[in-house]
Amino acid sequence: MVTETLNPPASLVDLQALATRIARRDQDAPALSPKAQALLKALLATPERVGLSTISQLAEQHAVHPSSLTRLSRALGFTGFKAFQALFREDLSGSTFYSTRAERLLDFGETPAMRPDAAQHRALWEQEMSNLAGAVEGLDDAMLERAAEGLATARRVQVIGLRASFGAAHYLAYYLDYLREDVQLVSTTAGVGVEQALALDADDLVVGIAFRPETRTSVDYCRLAVEQGARLVALTNHPRSQLAGLTDCRLVAPAEGPFFFNPMSSLFLLVEMLLSRVAVRLGDAAVASIRRREALIARLGVE
Repeated sequence: MVTETLNPPASLVDLQALATRIARRDQDAPALSPKAQALLKALLATPERVGLSTISQLAEQHAVHPSSLTRLSRALGFTGFKAFQALFREDLSGSTFYSTRAERLLDFGETPAMRPDAAQHRALWEQEMSNLAGAVEGLDDAMLERAAEGLATARRVQVIGLRASFGAAHYLAYYLDYLREDVQLVSTTAGVGVEQALALDADDLVVGIAFRPETRTSVDYCRLAVEQGARLVALTNHPRSQLAGLTDCRLVAPAEGPFFFNPMSSLFLLVEMLLSRVAVRLGDAAVASIRRREALIARLGVE
């Protein structure tokens, strides 16, 4: 590696552009070793992980010594790893999260359409299968049971998941409402604000769903719910997300892959697991509740 440059990248987009110039061996780019280039490419492929992990965790994940990350950071012009990591953390909370990911995938030829060695759909399919497997293999069964117990026994359940997470939140709330009473989907589209959490207490449970980049309103709502004493179940794609930090009951849905946005298959799998556990816990009461809902649908002629 070369000594540090005078002008380090000012953003993750700039860092990505620098990586491209390094790969082309442009004269104005640092001359990194093949191993350093491979490490940089691997880090750029998982920006969420870089932004949320410690240097030791990243070193272990990439099978290198932590000093390799420090040397790479300095070779790119940063004062150290923390300054390098700051770009990734800023990107996680910025408005360019998805465009940066899309540009990175296109620049490194990682989108399915740019993979001539496989069918266009296969790369996404393989990664989604890996996400599903990761969700199951990393599942803490005791935590899943605890979450299901809370969903079955809480006085009332609120589910919040906005923007990209709204589909999963609606799915969970809709079918949970088949199984038990007092289920509410929290949605800003209905003019609902964080003040709704003020009615919660220790007898209530909130399910918060948020993937990186997390929606601030969802996190704020869950934080207020916890302050009111309510229990919180977090569904997230990273164990060190802001949402996960609010509770000790969290379920993680891996969301890696060559996709411009957040893959959601593993999230819906966890939701289905929760609903199945709740149905089993409620037993005959769940069946009776479903039958009442079906009878109402039939009476109203809802199709």
